[in-house]
Amino acid sequence: MNFKRIEAIFFIAFIVLDIFLFVSYSQKDDAVISTTKSTNENSLSSVLKSIKGDQITYGELSNKKGEGFYISSSTRNNLQESISSLQGQTVSYTNHKIVGLFGDPIKIKKTSRPQTTLNSIVSDETKIVKGQKYRYNENLSTKNTVVYTQIIHGTPVYMTNGQIRFNIRNGYVTGYSQGVLSDIEVLQERPIISQERAVIWLYQYNKIINNSSVEWVKLGYTKLLSVNNNIVYIPTWVIAVKSNSTGNTQYRRINAFSGAIMDESDSIN
Repeated sequence: MNFKRIEAIFFIAFIVLDIFLFVSYSQKDDAVISTTKSTNENSLSSVLKSIKGDQITYGELSNKKGEGFYISSSTRNNLQESISSLQGQTVSYTNHKIVGLFGDPIKIKKTSRPQTTLNSIVSDETKIVKGQKYRYNENLSTKNTVVYTQIIHGTPVYMTNGQIRFNIRNGYVTGYSQGVLSDIEVLQERPIISQERAVIWLYQYNKIINNSSVEWVKLGYTKLLSVNNNIVYIPTWVIAVKSNSTGNTQYRRINAFSGAIMDESDSIN
């Protein structure tokens, strides 16, 4: 499919999506819309004060705006063609992802900084395919899973089909799964909202529970929609919200172009 056809189909789908969102919010989210309008009449500092009044804490939030791109990626990738170059592991290919199991588990030298060990693994073409496309992501990593995200136009991919996810057991890397966005095309550039605005809108959508902490707010690519054999990705503010009572963390997504809340069924990890 050529670029112009992808672009035409994308914008038709996007218009339909915009109409759906408008009708949906008009009918079902009058309270949210009313709150949003009232925000325009009050200062941002007043809204942030209300957030604190609900026992919601957050760190410093930038009010800087920027530019971002819609991009498309083919659902087909060539990872499978590169499997033969991998060594020292048992490899399979499932659902457009490589799954590798190391014959000799790799010891993490410093558990608080797993990237000091894994950076050399990721850059080794006999261990990881196209590792130069990925960077360590501290926010998504845990003691059991270390995540490297694919970087596109300086922005990380916050979905598993653009990540390497290393499995950690008793201080050793036992294996990994890897997905990659390929045949990437830039569809359009648009201004994006600020980090501060994203948190405010998430609060107005009642998606930040009381007595919680906004752990981090990061800009990354996540899925918007599928068009034939392509997936359209959009710059997204990904917001980690941790409940102070349960300790559980939820990941919320805000469209960095429009400020609309995005489908929570698409997991980022």
